[in-house]
Amino acid sequence: MLIAYRILTYLLIPLALILGLLALVAFMAAAANITALLPAFLCGATVIYIFTSLSFLQKGVLAHQPCKASLYDWIKVNGFVTLFMGSLFVFQSIYFRGNTELAEQMQSQMDAMADEIKTKDVPEVQQLIEWVINFMLVTGVLLLTHVLLGFQMLKKYAGVFKV
Repeated sequence: MLIAYRILTYLLIPLALILGLLALVAFMAAAANITALLPAFLCGATVIYIFTSLSFLQKGVLAHQPCKASLYDWIKVNGFVTLFMGSLFVFQSIYFRGNTELAEQMQSQMDAMADEIKTKDVPEVQQLIEWVINFMLVTGVLLLTHVLLGFQMLKKYAGVFKV
């Protein structure tokens, strides 16, 4: 369990960096449109979860150093938001995989845009959609697995948290 948690933690660090950039952009967009606040919150909470669980792994589990009790709270609260985001990724990827009309509609819009700008260098939308769907599915499964393992690790190493 520790090896899997460790591997998943290090695999999620690049994702955290990408989501951190997306969260910054979404927070700036939220200044103009309040509906962008929810994606910013989801991305930000996931980034916080990944880095706090990395800190817990390095300090509490591997180095056997005491951690602050607030680290436990940060991991727990942001873990629930990350569970939601991972579930959302998995469910959306399943939904979009079964919705072929969406891909056809996007391809026709791209073809219409290419006709307007008089170019035939239209990206293959179907391949792009497949890549995004697969990325969302893999990322969602990784997030869900990491959070569930993380909650088990919090129980197992509860003694490292000082009050």
